[in-house]
Amino acid sequence: MCESGDVSAAESLLPVRPAPQPAELTLIRHQQTADLPADIQAFMQQAKIPSENLSVYIRDLNANLPMVVHNDKVLRNPASVMKLLTTWTALKLLSPSYTWKTEAWTRGELKDGILNGDLILKGYGDPFLTDEAFWQLLHDLQLKGLKEIRGQLVVDNSYFNIPDYDPAAFDNEPTRVYNAQPSALMFNFQANRFLLEADQATGKVAIAPFPLIPGLQLDNSMVLAKGGCRKGHYQPTFKQTEAAIKISGAYAADCGKNFVLRVLSTPEVHVFNAFRDVWQSQGGKFGGTLQSGQVRDGDVLLHTHESRTLGEQIRFINKWSNNVMTRNVFLTIGAKVLGAPATLDKSRIATADMLKKAGIDYTGMVVENGSGLSRSERVSARQLGALLEMAWRDPYMPEFMASLPLLGEDGTLASRFKDDDLRGRSHLKTGTLNDATAIAGYMLTRSGKRLVIVLLHNGREAQGSGRRLQDALLKWAFEQ
Repeated sequence: MCESGDVSAAESLLPVRPAPQPAELTLIRHQQTADLPADIQAFMQQAKIPSENLSVYIRDLNANLPMVVHNDKVLRNPASVMKLLTTWTALKLLSPSYTWKTEAWTRGELKDGILNGDLILKGYGDPFLTDEAFWQLLHDLQLKGLKEIRGQLVVDNSYFNIPDYDPAAFDNEPTRVYNAQPSALMFNFQANRFLLEADQATGKVAIAPFPLIPGLQLDNSMVLAKGGCRKGHYQPTFKQTEAAIKISGAYAADCGKNFVLRVLSTPEVHVFNAFRDVWQSQGGKFGGTLQSGQVRDGDVLLHTHESRTLGEQIRFINKWSNNVMTRNVFLTIGAKVLGAPATLDKSRIATADMLKKAGIDYTGMVVENGSGLSRSERVSARQLGALLEMAWRDPYMPEFMASLPLLGEDGTLASRFKDDDLRGRSHLKTGTLNDATAIAGYMLTRSGKRLVIVLLHNGREAQGSGRRLQDALLKWAFEQ
């Protein structure tokens, strides 16, 4: 489906300008390329990349017309570039200063440091309740006088109301962190950390999980590799059965001590295991079990932990393409705009409404979970270009732009063009799936132009030659 009319939503958002004079019209014509540059077309023919599989939208932010438009209205799977839409919507609807709460409630009498009753942890969707933040939360409970809990730990995840989730459904990799389930109370991206350490004396590889999983039978089949440390040594295979978890692979002594993250528990069980281990490490006493429930009338609020701001958190999301953080942010949007509990439909409605009010054509756009980890999400290069152009002219532009990976410097772009003149000249979000590769954001060209760039490539060849095509287009744009 295409936009209606000849003027894009982005063009309608540009400042009103006087009608261009003849000399200016000549300049504008020189600023626009009708389609892909000739050398890019030649590259695609040589690499056997079908022209219909690529969408391109490149525009000088100070020009009236785009430099390049190619299949710019075709709806495509943007992979993780979809995070641009979600994080920008969150900035507009929540504000960069927005923070998430995590509450601790008591049920029963608290006297002389002893709680004769239950402790309830209620989450509101904090995407970044990491080891350090969780440790601080529990430490603050002890500073407020809680030392021993004689009841149960109740986990209240009721702020999110989401369908049953199968972490294996996307690609049959249920333990990988990118498939982690969103939840209102999310500890450390739902991931267990496995510390790997090679012991040359015994010829074995030691594995220590955190938090501990009671009853876990660990089948350690790791072998000590000879030679130097390689990337593959950080990618052991985890196979989970009802009886045990088998971890296999090779690990070199030169790798030292390193963590590997995997998802092995439900969100509630994961929080419970982390609470037990951290609480006891701080000297607290607890021997209870896990219960799922909700805060009730009569419960007493003991402490509220406040998260990092949204403006800080979107840097982790976009620079490192964190899926489960994005999904928590997406659900938060729906809850804040349309009321708790959060649902995917509320978030989709709030997102669509915000974009439409901003003048961005929403026609045909499909938003499933907002993270790009989806086979069904769809957006066009022109729609993303319009969003980037709108963001550039918004007061929140600095927060948004700074959240994107810096070419050749950090995040998912740390290794791209790091020894080239392009290094440090672009803030771009990347996206990759088996049949989709994408990149979008802002570039400062060699001559000083500021460009919006959107490249969406869907097709069987996207994983293979797609990155080389991206690099060719980025190099071309840089010289304009």
